Amino acid sequence: MGTRDEHRDTTEAAILAAGLNLLAKGGAEALTVRGLARELSLVPSALYRYVRDRQDLLRLLIAHVHTDLADSAEAAIAAVPADDLRGRWRAFAYTLRSWALAHPHEWVLVYGTPRPEYQPPADLSYLPATRMHLMLIRLGVALEAAGIHPQVWTPGERPAIPHLAEYLELSGSSQISEQTALAGMAAWHLLGGSIYAEQFRQVGVDMVDYDPYYDAMVAASERLIFGDPA
Repeated sequence: MGTRDEHRDTTEAAILAAGLNLLAKGGAEALTVRGLARELSLVPSALYRYVRDRQDLLRLLIAHVHTDLADSAEAAIAAVPADDLRGRWRAFAYTLRSWALAHPHEWVLVYGTPRPEYQPPADLSYLPATRMHLMLIRLGVALEAAGIHPQVWTPGERPAIPHLAEYLELSGSSQISEQTALAGMAAWHLLGGSIYAEQFRQVGVDMVDYDPYYDAMVAASERLIFGDPA
């Protein structure tokens, strides 16, 4: 790697660190190019080669969040034997919450109130935003290979996941049923909803104990995917 490339990598790492610091101190509203320049003790024009506007800064941080969460989830799944599918699902489930609690500001940036000024890429091959979906598809392929076929709805005339074939192609996986894909997404959204409720205290301070509450949601998600335990 040449000196110019090394300098660019160092600068981009500094911009990312400063952006995350702004996010932690002031939330998404603090993410501006001028605020970033102040954080780095630079004039805004010095950053325009890397971050032209607020949307660029949001895109950089959101891609980082997606990547970091997916890295953590993939590592947790890989640490469990491939034939222990329930164990792999639990590793995925508990990594979602532990990562969210360790990175509350980053989690809210991606899974909280959408930023109207940020438009995510529409292309399904945009890897940072699709890695979690591809991870779930690979789990679904392993599930069906083990003879487990979730049933979550009565199919209608219109597919609920019209781009499923494209996701399968991106993941390099063989065909899985829409039922299996829906079960995985429903389970993932159940967990994400419970994390959202915890982050924003939507169920009240005294109504639930969040540790056993999340355990219950993980158990519910397992029933969606695997059915009742033997």
